[in-house]
Amino acid sequence: MFRNPISRILPIFQRLMVALLLGTAIVACTAKAPDHPFLPWDIKVLPDGTSAVFGVHLGKDSLLEFKRVYDQKAELAIFVDPDKKASLEAYFGTMNVGALTANVTIVAKTDPKELNEWIAKNHAKPDPTPSGAWKYPMTDEHIRKAQYFPIESITYAEYTTDLIDRHFGKPDEIRNTKGSTQYWLYPKKGLLIAVNSDGKDLFQYISPKDFSMLAATIPQDATPEQPASK
Repeated sequence: MFRNPISRILPIFQRLMVALLLGTAIVACTAKAPDHPFLPWDIKVLPDGTSAVFGVHLGKDSLLEFKRVYDQKAELAIFVDPDKKASLEAYFGTMNVGALTANVTIVAKTDPKELNEWIAKNHAKPDPTPSGAWKYPMTDEHIRKAQYFPIESITYAEYTTDLIDRHFGKPDEIRNTKGSTQYWLYPKKGLLIAVNSDGKDLFQYISPKDFSMLAATIPQDATPEQPASK
């Protein structure tokens, strides 16, 4: 998110808009939905404080295992934020999840020191992104290794407010920003939803035991309110 690897999730709003810039792909077959329609609200909280969603175990299963579940290729890149923190993201693009279609991005659990070493060895020129981060391409060797990194978090967009309320229930807390975004917090599920008035809602999944890391990415000027009913 170290601020920590999850703090890189917020700029994914902008990164989803420029996802075609990500140039290095995990080789895969034609994308198709898995036999079992894993749905965004099918969150299994496990005794160790981790969780499983979309058919994978967060913090345990790898990027490659997610790719195998959905038979979907991903584009990998290293991002370095203005505060010099590095993260590795896999953009899976538009995916069919059950009867739903959305863009999916995964943040891998990595050693930032190793990512910086990869950047130094590659000597590749980075590309700027709207978030202020720099995107670095990866070598084939680094991609092969990165496929086995565990999944830190999953970001899923887009959705509708009515469906969120119907399937996820009322959040434990809502935080309002000065703009058009509300943050719906579900700490027991390890889920943070950014609800936007323009309909571009963003889902961020993490193990419930690590939810404080995800909540820390909410803008500091956001004001809390309690949902009308639970």
